[in-house]
Amino acid sequence: MSNTLAMPLPAAAPSTGRTAATAGSLTALAWMAFFLADVRDGLGPFLATYLQSQQVAQNLIGLTLTAGGLAAVLMTPLAGAWVDRSTRKRMLLVAAVVLVLLGSAAAFTTRSPVLLVASQAVAGGAGAVLLAALAGLTLGLARRDGLRHQTGRNEAWSHAGNIVSALGAGVVAHAFGAPWMMAVMLAMSVGALLCVAAIRPQDIDHVAARGADLAAPSAADVHAAQSPEGLGELLRHRALWLFALTCALFHLGNAAMLPLLNQRLAATQPDAAPLLWTGIAIVVAQLTMVPVALWVSRSKRWDLSAFVYLAILILPVRGLLAWAFPSVWANLPVQVLDGIAAGALGVATPLMVERYARGTGRYNLALGMVLTLQGVGAALSAGVANAVVGRDGHFGLAFAVLAGFAVLALPVFMWAQRAHARDPHGADATPTTA
Repeated sequence: MSNTLAMPLPAAAPSTGRTAATAGSLTALAWMAFFLADVRDGLGPFLATYLQSQQVAQNLIGLTLTAGGLAAVLMTPLAGAWVDRSTRKRMLLVAAVVLVLLGSAAAFTTRSPVLLVASQAVAGGAGAVLLAALAGLTLGLARRDGLRHQTGRNEAWSHAGNIVSALGAGVVAHAFGAPWMMAVMLAMSVGALLCVAAIRPQDIDHVAARGADLAAPSAADVHAAQSPEGLGELLRHRALWLFALTCALFHLGNAAMLPLLNQRLAATQPDAAPLLWTGIAIVVAQLTMVPVALWVSRSKRWDLSAFVYLAILILPVRGLLAWAFPSVWANLPVQVLDGIAAGALGVATPLMVERYARGTGRYNLALGMVLTLQGVGAALSAGVANAVVGRDGHFGLAFAVLAGFAVLALPVFMWAQRAHARDPHGADATPTTA
């Protein structure tokens, strides 16, 4: 087709087959996921608190955060297409790390509304490139056969990095002031760049990185390597888009659950230190995600789809517990369930995309599109939840509505599985147990 996305890619290093990269490169990749956990989100939840403490206008805070989120959503599919075409993925990572760091630093040094909004737009867009480049490197280094194990390993290290960076930033900000959080981010950025340098360029298979593998090639793999599908052709992969809708519905129900728990705590028990409990809840969820990520990646008994079903079914239970038990201590089991569901889906999502998009040669673009719809669902979650809560404080009803979206995700995912089984384009039409 005439679509520019259907044009042949630049010359890439020849596929080295199904053998994974050296252990050193794969270990460096896992450590990179650890350090990027802090870098890719910039200042994360600390930015709004800092701007509030500096008496920045409320509408400007909202506009700044929205700019970063929208830039990330808009850039995600473009970043995926870029990574599919690029044979310099390490340099993409370096540039993105530097841009996120500069954008975050600018938030501490300017009060200009234009520069403040622009800084977070740059950081958000660069963060999307980071995620895409990390996904491409993972497939390019681990190959198709090692993708499940390495994805789980990356996710486990990423959650560990989130715990370390969140605790470190909180301690440093409390002891020395909020601007010193940049020291933590700088240290994590340097660590990420050292890991990039430790990955051997010759270990990266750029053909495998976009979803094609020429070892014992199938007709689909040869086509994907020589003439990857254009955007129009990719849009016809029904299973992929139904899975994207599944992820959007899941995150529409999931994203606002923790903020809503703490909003209810602040509204009904203001003396219960809601900010402290927010931090505790985040750490509990992240600690749970580490073993769950390893479980999903190493399980030989359960197919990937089973973990998606598990994540979907957990969310209504989580909403029910959140509604039924308003005690602060109820946050702990609710967040453990969040760790199980989000941890399982976090590993399963790129693996399911690889399964659905196999043979297209557009793995990173497909993943970017799925993550974009997922991000839209997450972005709408807080607005929907707070609209239900309203002035009368209908928190219980809001939890029920959020849980209902997960119920809707269940038949959509079942539909995706049936569509994939019938898909004549799929190289792996019948899911196999890993």
